[in-house]
Amino acid sequence: MENPIFYVERIMWLLKRGELEEQSIRRAGELMGMPTRRADALRARYSEVFSRFVEKRCCEANPQYSVCIYSWNRKRAFKAFPVSMYATGTVILFRGEEPVKVMSNPMPKALDYSEALDHVSPNTVPAYVSPRIDGWQVNLYFDELLGRWVFSTRYVLHNMYFVRGSLNIDLYGEISNPIVSLADTIASRQGLYDRARGYEGWTFIFSLLGPEPTITSPPYPIAPDPSEYTLYLVAARKADGMLINGAEASKEIGWDRYPKSIDAKSLESLYSEIRASLDTRSLIAWVLGSTRSEDPMLIEIPSQYYYDAMMVKHLNDAKSALILCSEELCDHLKKMVGEEIAERIGRIKRAYRKLYETLSQRKYDPNIVRQVSELVRSVRGGEVIDEEEISSELSAGNFKRIARKILALIFEGKSLASNEIIDLVERVEKIG
Repeated sequence: MENPIFYVERIMWLLKRGELEEQSIRRAGELMGMPTRRADALRARYSEVFSRFVEKRCCEANPQYSVCIYSWNRKRAFKAFPVSMYATGTVILFRGEEPVKVMSNPMPKALDYSEALDHVSPNTVPAYVSPRIDGWQVNLYFDELLGRWVFSTRYVLHNMYFVRGSLNIDLYGEISNPIVSLADTIASRQGLYDRARGYEGWTFIFSLLGPEPTITSPPYPIAPDPSEYTLYLVAARKADGMLINGAEASKEIGWDRYPKSIDAKSLESLYSEIRASLDTRSLIAWVLGSTRSEDPMLIEIPSQYYYDAMMVKHLNDAKSALILCSEELCDHLKKMVGEEIAERIGRIKRAYRKLYETLSQRKYDPNIVRQVSELVRSVRGGEVIDEEEISSELSAGNFKRIARKILALIFEGKSLASNEIIDLVERVEKIG
């Protein structure tokens, strides 16, 4: 399977040399989501894609060669077209301006379940399914210039890192990215580089899982304990371009840490099972293409409540606890935290039920509406929800929605570990 980003870069280089046929121009345009036969239109599309959507970060490796990594611009809403699907850490070697080869050819981006249903039936049974490992993606590949295996992330090379939003680039070959450094330490200690010997030309895709999941956006690890982190092998791309799953890749190199597969069912059934999970971020389903030469379609089937569960477990977020309690998930949530936090989650559950019952039983009582509005105003320091909106929701019978919205406004930014939460719960319980 030819990497679409490399194909486009190669075509643009040939275009500068005047060595292109119309068919190649059209193909490059298709890969960037805009078929065209005109060279000037292709140049314009390339400029748009690689300035607005796909970020290209390069550094000089030596006087003759440079290396570039490609990733999606996180400030932009994702748009699916072939080039964007591989902006997941593709690394390309350049000789001057000429793109020479793909050094790291990672797995394509997984489509969200709702988006994937535009392309496949919900009754489709995938060939392979595994839980998503909620860590940092790191791609391992053999760097011919350095003569050794190196890691990169989805966004930067081993010698790149961000400081207050600005990109720092150190000497090529120097490992200065904190995530790459951690992955390198683990790989060295556990003999990963020795296991990879003989697989030069492959790309191994890992997820580096730490004490805190990445969904909560932890900062770069500072002076981490490597024993608290694990490298899970989630996929690999062979030298011939074929993508294989983590279980198959692990057999190749004898790596025993990979996401265990689960029984494949229809996409719709998988969604029904995962949507209320507090323990698993999502499932990754592999739907095979029509030919062996093309990559499978990867589909991410997410839990609706995992994020809030992790916000409670790791950050003691009171608003997230309220959301889960309003969905009758409090009891499961309490098992994931310590005794003190579990007791406070129980208080939030009681406060929610008390407010719900008060609002549903006295929906036409203006005194209740006034008390609720004043409580929110006093907590937030201003009017963020007025009496008219509260009355309208109560008249429509939307008791759950308005009760949750009111409490979310009250608990937003509050920690379950603080004594403030006890006072807020007591004030809610006094309504009526």
